[in-house]
Amino acid sequence: MKCHSRLILVQCIGAALSGLTLAHAASAPAADAPEFRVSQFERAVSVDDTGRATTRVTVSVVLSTDAALRRFSQYAVPYNADTQSLTIDEAQTEHPGGQRVSADLVSAVFDRPAPATVSAPLFSAAHLRIVAFPATSVGDTVHLRYTLQDRETMFPGKFAEVVDYPPTEAFDDVKETLDTPASMAVRVEAHGLQADGDTVNGTRHIRVYRYRTPPTGPVAAQGDAVAAIDAGPYFVATNFADYAEIGQAYEQGARPQAQVTPAIQSRADEITANVTNRRAQATLIYDWVSRNIRYLLAWVGTGPVVPHSAESVLRNGYGDCKDHVTLFIALLAAKGIHADSVLVNLGNSYRLPNTPAWALFNHAITWLPEFGVFADTTNGFAPFGILPFPVSDKPALDAATGEMLHTPPQNGTNSTSATDYAIAVHDNGDADLTGSITLGGQARIGPGRQLAQYSSGRIAYDLLRQSGLNGTLHVAATKRDAPGALRFDLKSTIDNMAIMPGPAALAVPTLPNYGSIRGFADYVLRQAGQPLDGPCSGTALHEHYRVTLPADATIIAIPPDVDTRSGDVSYTARYRRDGQTVEIDRVLVRNFRTNVCSAAMLQQLSPAARVISGDLKRQILYR
Repeated sequence: MKCHSRLILVQCIGAALSGLTLAHAASAPAADAPEFRVSQFERAVSVDDTGRATTRVTVSVVLSTDAALRRFSQYAVPYNADTQSLTIDEAQTEHPGGQRVSADLVSAVFDRPAPATVSAPLFSAAHLRIVAFPATSVGDTVHLRYTLQDRETMFPGKFAEVVDYPPTEAFDDVKETLDTPASMAVRVEAHGLQADGDTVNGTRHIRVYRYRTPPTGPVAAQGDAVAAIDAGPYFVATNFADYAEIGQAYEQGARPQAQVTPAIQSRADEITANVTNRRAQATLIYDWVSRNIRYLLAWVGTGPVVPHSAESVLRNGYGDCKDHVTLFIALLAAKGIHADSVLVNLGNSYRLPNTPAWALFNHAITWLPEFGVFADTTNGFAPFGILPFPVSDKPALDAATGEMLHTPPQNGTNSTSATDYAIAVHDNGDADLTGSITLGGQARIGPGRQLAQYSSGRIAYDLLRQSGLNGTLHVAATKRDAPGALRFDLKSTIDNMAIMPGPAALAVPTLPNYGSIRGFADYVLRQAGQPLDGPCSGTALHEHYRVTLPADATIIAIPPDVDTRSGDVSYTARYRRDGQTVEIDRVLVRNFRTNVCSAAMLQQLSPAARVISGDLKRQILYR
């Protein structure tokens, strides 16, 4: 289970989990033989009149395999060191015979900062309290009791509880108890749980819910899946009335920080000097913030939901996501361009519960209504108007208006990749390659980051290794800040590309690229039988090859043309011969309206994927 803390709003705003987090997407045996079982999970939350919560958790996990032993012999309880106190009340190992061994709560319990994410690498108050269980072996059960106490609330007078129960994990007995003031208006959504009590006792209102994994057992874990809260049971409780109230609470702290001061006005004027077009001004400001304000976790004192002032972010040259948004909004306002803070999920969660669950908002971006554009300056490599994949196709709460917007999905309209190779095969079977990779929109973000961080030699090494080919590769590229598409020019010698002399056959292998048609076909065919929905990207891919065989080779046959369509996916392949040269042109267009591939959607795409997979295996026959 995963408890989404009252102290998480955005990953960059302060990623602090409350409660016990069990691994979700790790590999597991078949569904009828789980590697561990949560034999007991009881969570009692008591909320006072100020919204502060005291959470008491009792959890027991049966360690059925070596993998479970490695995972749970040390238990990590996340909490926020600035706003919560955490007490480990009891930790025991129970052997199959019933003997219990207690952990030393002094020497076997220690704290460390929570692992930083790649996207937000520094300075967070998120901590992990590690409990080392004694004398654990396969077959044992570990028992843990702990108490988490709010010292302050994220928003004055407000509480929120979000817990999910992954369908890939086995739960024997779950009990959720919520104890709130009887006078407090509370919304509860217990999706997949059963109500087991609802009583008012004087000034307190107590609700009880239960859950256990169905008799069929947990579903098999899969690597590419949406977040557990999108896929299985969950419990949400809060005294926020709706999502608009969440936006209002955030905006009250954030908007005053975006004041246009003389320093902000001066910098905005400098960035946009001699430019009068408003969209061009917005683009220049976006580019400046993206390149000049380092992205890191740096909130101190003001709490995880109140940004630093725009002027201080400008002066310091760094900030977290909400600081980025605040400075961007202030610089835009200095040029008369309105923009709003928008809260989204940066990850694999694509839906929101009906009951307002602000813990699922773990990132802040900007909405520019004048241009109908979302912008995320924290990425540093996304062109203006293009969002990174992790925030694409997401509910997006406009904090200023309370309106629930939706970010656009990644598809062929905003993400393109084109490879163009000339392949000259020699008499010994080696081949010389010259070509280019051209990336537009979202597809250029990752390679643009590589170009900024690595040498051309490192990029060439990685591209050649990922293609599975042997030989040499040299890469030259435009600078990452060049406008428009990002282009890599490549020259390579590939060992043993073809068998020479013939008779033989040549199928064009996967050549160095940043997104292949083969990868799409493999993904669909691999995931089509999986039980859970999964994230899926939709870049439009164009692969063009000119394959020239040696003069003494005779081409016998080339593959037939292919046209296929399934749902929002179309694929064409054209083969043309001109003397010793075969020209191959393949185009895959994915105009996805969502970046969540359901089992039904993948089944619909499977016929096209099979046709594509077969076409990619077709060969040029020669002797």
